[in-house]
Amino acid sequence: MPNERRGKPNQGREVTVSKTLSYLLRHAADREGLRMNAQGYANVADVLSYRKLKSLKVTLPEIFNVVSTSEKKRFALLHIPSARAEQEKAEATTVPPVGSSSERPEGQESEDCAIIAASSTSEGQESATEKALSADDTDPSHFLIRATQGHSIKSVEAASFLERLSLDSTLPETVVHGTYHSAWPLILNSGGLRCMGRNHVHFATGPSLKSVLAKIGDGDGRDMEPAADGNVQVDSGRVISGMRQDAQVLIYIDLRRALEAGCPFWRSENGVILSEGMLPEGGEESNKDKKHKAVPLVPLKFFDVVVERKRGLGVLWEHGKEAQKLPDELTSQRKGKGKGKGKA
Repeated sequence: MPNERRGKPNQGREVTVSKTLSYLLRHAADREGLRMNAQGYANVADVLSYRKLKSLKVTLPEIFNVVSTSEKKRFALLHIPSARAEQEKAEATTVPPVGSSSERPEGQESEDCAIIAASSTSEGQESATEKALSADDTDPSHFLIRATQGHSIKSVEAASFLERLSLDSTLPETVVHGTYHSAWPLILNSGGLRCMGRNHVHFATGPSLKSVLAKIGDGDGRDMEPAADGNVQVDSGRVISGMRQDAQVLIYIDLRRALEAGCPFWRSENGVILSEGMLPEGGEESNKDKKHKAVPLVPLKFFDVVVERKRGLGVLWEHGKEAQKLPDELTSQRKGKGKGKGKA
């Protein structure tokens, strides 16, 4: 593969390509007619034909560069070797690569999913991505790509590519959701965290509660500093996926208690913890949507500690009750300066 695969293109263009790719693979595939299987994989040739990427004249090496340089590991890549394609031709099949917009014979999609699952789980998705990046192949149709998490596309099935957490799993010590001053009262009123258009609520595995409280005690609420791209979390020099870097309020979850109660949690291959939540007991009025139907959430009863970090106010919620209210001057403000940017 040409050396330009590893090259660093213009930073502004790289960010544009990354965000466009994230939008397509997380949210817009159905609307744009992009074929995607249950694991969220689409064929790179079809992805490059997406109107916005096509108008930018995005190349295959640029796709590889975005995948390889994403500190949050937002994308997974899989190589379908050309030898396999040649073998299929020799067997006179008309089956296109997974995600192609061409018609497939009945049952082929499930077979493709099985092939992908075997390729991914046998060596680990990160290794599969590294292997794809190093493949000596310049044909986009021989590669599959997907977002590692963050989907709102309902046809993407979590169980097909996420690790289901259980009490027997190796559980992260920290599970924390970052939000904003203005959202905190709404979370309290609704009874917990909702998916808000995505398939899951997103959680990071840091920073630790101890480190946040220590920095607040030192008069420094900046427990996490943005990296050079201003779009990631850093805790003790470690990139953290699953939270926006400008989060003002941190909600720490008692994961073990949540799992014991039957609330589902998953782990993506880039380390983000996810949950679709659970239906509230009795379908409380506060957690009904506009059609008066109870909607799933991660309930308040699983909140361990909630901390305001930007203004150094400290603990807002502890021991199952509110410890202090946020001032109206904060809750009335629009969310942080990173509004609409830096999604996990």
